[in-house]
Amino acid sequence: MYKIKIMRKQLAVILVAAMALASCNNVEVVDGVKIQKHEHDDNAPKLKEGDIITFDLVIKNDADSTIKDSRKEGKPLQDLVPPAAPAGSFKGSFENGLRLLAVGDSATIFVPVDSLFKDANQPVPPFLKRGTDVRFIVKIKKSQSRVDFEKEMTKLSAEQTGKDAKLIEAYVANSGKKFTKTSTGLYASITNPGVGEGPKMGESWEVNYIGTFLDGKEFDKGAGVAMPPVGQLVPGFNEALMLLKKGGKGTFVIPSALGYGAQGAAPRIPANAILVFELEVLSKK
Repeated sequence: MYKIKIMRKQLAVILVAAMALASCNNVEVVDGVKIQKHEHDDNAPKLKEGDIITFDLVIKNDADSTIKDSRKEGKPLQDLVPPAAPAGSFKGSFENGLRLLAVGDSATIFVPVDSLFKDANQPVPPFLKRGTDVRFIVKIKKSQSRVDFEKEMTKLSAEQTGKDAKLIEAYVANSGKKFTKTSTGLYASITNPGVGEGPKMGESWEVNYIGTFLDGKEFDKGAGVAMPPVGQLVPGFNEALMLLKKGGKGTFVIPSALGYGAQGAAPRIPANAILVFELEVLSKK
């Protein structure tokens, strides 16, 4: 009899847990948002408008093809918790869905393809079908006030600057080249400064370049490439261009803060990557 009571209690616990899981995985429409919560804690801190959240995000189409996966890119995303959608606007957006979640929650937010691209005033791309949903699968990892976020970023930036400096100094010491450090932190080894005019802010120039990491692994290169106007590139590359004139050549080491920073540029550039460019300025476009 005692064993039967224990088994009944265990069964009751299992059934309650199963019911909770089933209810958590139901697809529902809340405040105009079609959402399926996979993990949810009613006692967890709710996301507040204006706070900055850190989250993992997977985006899939109706064929279950992955459009984006921040986990594979090696870094979670960060964004502001948006204000409520204004009256008369589309309420079923991914951003509005975030307002329904709490720290630790995971959910799928279903956004109609037609509404998504109508709201963005963009044509529907070929890998999406009209009449279907785009699935935004999100896991909320952290929520911070703007003040706390900026404090954390300042601290992390200072720590990364120190790490970069040690790595770059070691690279420079073993490079066999003479480098000069500019006021911004860019390292330049100019073998030929060039003659005449050189790139200025807002100008587009043709260049030859090879981009590598400190270990020598190449991530990009180009010959006779017309670059975007100076000022539209990462800060370190903008500065490197303006240190050369027509025909000029040099090697430039760009600290992560002057490159793609903590976000990186997936899939080729990881977070906090130090970049090395062999650069030759050819002619103005």
